[in-house]
Formats: sequence, C-alpha cells, structure tokens
Amino acid sequence: MHTDNNYIVLNVMKESVELLLDFDIEELGICGCKRCRADIMAHILNNIPPKYVVTPEDEVFSRISAYSRQGKAALLIAIHEAAKAVRANPQHSDDTEEQPAYIVAYHA
Repeated sequence: MHTDNNYIVLNVMKESVELLLDFDIEELGICGCKRCRADIMAHILNNIPPKYVVTPEDEVFSRISAYSRQGKAALLIAIHEAAKAVRANPQHSDDTEEQPAYIVAYHA
C-alpha cells in the first residue's frame, strides 16, 4: 500500500502509443518532424479508446510498460495506419525546423 499522496491520472493508451512511436518512427517512412509525429499521435488517439488509470507518480513507467505489452500488436497496427494517412497528406511546411507541432485530427 502506498502511503504518499502523489497519485496521477494517466491515459496509458496515449503514453503507450508515444513510447511505441518513439521506437518505430524511423521505419514508418515519414520525415519524423514534430508536426508529422503530432499528426500521427492525433490520428491514433482519435481512433482508439482511452484507458485512464490512477497510479502513483513513481510507478508511471511500469504501468505504461504493462499496458504496452498487452496491446502492442493492436497499437502497432494503429501506428502504421496513422503513418500511412500522414504520409499521404503531410501537413508540415518545407521548413520543418520552424513548423510548430499543432495537432490535427484525422478521421478514418
């Protein structure tokens, strides 16, 4: 039992997608700029249900890791589908260094 009051509400799906995207971004065939990465995240998070949990702050990574392992195959499919949509319609400018990472919602 935890005795401290440092609990947070965490969307483990968002964190899991972000973690998996970090490892998979180079193989997706997109530029990997902040805008494209944010667009992929928005596309995925608009198409999967959130999963909120309450967890002690010091156990966030272990909680994310547990959920990432459970649904990894489905999340990887979602990541690849989102990357395909972003690759087909990139929203970044030619000067990706200057482009802020605004999130754009894509609907399948």
